[in-house]
Formats: sequence, structure tokens, C-alpha cells
Amino acid sequence: MIRALIADDEPLSRRVLQQLLARHSDVTIVEQCADGATAAEAIERLSPDVVFLDVRMPLLNGLEVAKRQTQGPLVVFVTAFEEFALPAFDVAAADYLTKPVAEARFDEALDRVRDRLRGSRVYPAHLVARVGQRSLLLRVETVDYIEADDVYAAVVSRGRRYLLRTPLDVLERSLNPARFVRVHRSYIVSVDRVSEIRRSAHALEVIVNGIRLPVSRRRRSMVERLLEPLAT
Repeated sequence: MIRALIADDEPLSRRVLQQLLARHSDVTIVEQCADGATAAEAIERLSPDVVFLDVRMPLLNGLEVAKRQTQGPLVVFVTAFEEFALPAFDVAAADYLTKPVAEARFDEALDRVRDRLRGSRVYPAHLVARVGQRSLLLRVETVDYIEADDVYAAVVSRGRRYLLRTPLDVLERSLNPARFVRVHRSYIVSVDRVSEIRRSAHALEVIVNGIRLPVSRRRRSMVERLLEPLAT
């Protein structure tokens, strides 16, 4: 049984989370809190497995509560403010949900919690890009491909390009290898977005949403094996 604690200063938001959790027979709610100080005390007293934590709360905000939990529960942030995405992942949040929370997205977050509690390898559901002074969450299933950008990486998602302050090599190690493949020293592609492989006498290319990306010689056999049904 997963023991969950809800912390949100809005009664309606607590009720929504309670209803979303009630759909799962393996979850029990041990307490609901309306401010950060009460939540911090309840976490210490009850030792829940996971906390669904609002960011903006009185007395202590959600980030302050999470930072106090060095060996505490998993944290899923639930907030209406996307600008807290980067600080949330800085404190190793299990997931980050934005209000209003859809059932399917909530269930996905809970599945990630289950995997973490089982000790399974959990791959990120988001990439965090910087747009001006804002942090933008990019769902991994929206990513077309990722390319090297000097020492960092740029993500192409739904036709738009976003800068990530993470080197491509580091990013590759964090991504699910069943979903993403490195085709070139400068490119990682989403397997689901590849529509075609084109061969010529001396080169191999993958087509991602109409964009032609090169496949390096040393990765050619691996890419052909992985994407064989698309090869022409």
C-alpha cells in the first residue's frame, strides 16, 4: 500500500487530489495539510511514501518543505505555476504536475512513483528548457529530435527549438533508450518521430518530420537494426 500525503492551501485542490487518488486501490491518504509548516510536521510524524505538494503555501512553501526531506518521501509537485519547474527538479522531484490536473497525466505520475518505490529505473517525463527568464517543461513524447548546440543541447519539439543547458552526452544517458536513439555525434532522435530511412552509396539519413538528419558511419548498423521496418 502506498501511503500518500496531500499538502495544498486550497480546499478544492485538496479535494481534486483526493478524488484522483481514490481511484487507485493501492493508495491510502494518511493526511491532508493546508500549509507548509503543517505538512513538514506531518511528514516527519507519519513518514508517507509520497507527498503531493503545492508550491505556493503559507508558512513554508512547497520547495522549502521538499528541501527539508533529505531522506524523506517522494515528492510530486502540483501547482498552477510553471516557473517553479526548474527549482522543483533541483530538489529531485518525482514529477511536476500543473493545474488543472488531467486524470491520465496524474495516473502517469503515480506510475512513476510506483516505479521509484520498486527501485526501477525511471526516465524523465520532462525536459526543462529555458525561454528568457522562464523555465518551460517539454513532455518527452513531444520531442522530435535533439541536437548539439555548442556545449549544450537544443530540443526540437512540435516544430520549435528550445535550448537546454545540458550537454548532449549527459542528456543521452538520462533518456529512455527504447524511445530515443543517438544517430550521430550531433543528433538524438525520437524513434516514434522517424518516418523514413534513406540510404545512398555512401550515406544514411533518417527523416524526422521532414527534416533530414545524418547517421554516422559507426552508428549505421545499430540504427538500421532498430529502425529496420522504415528502411528503403
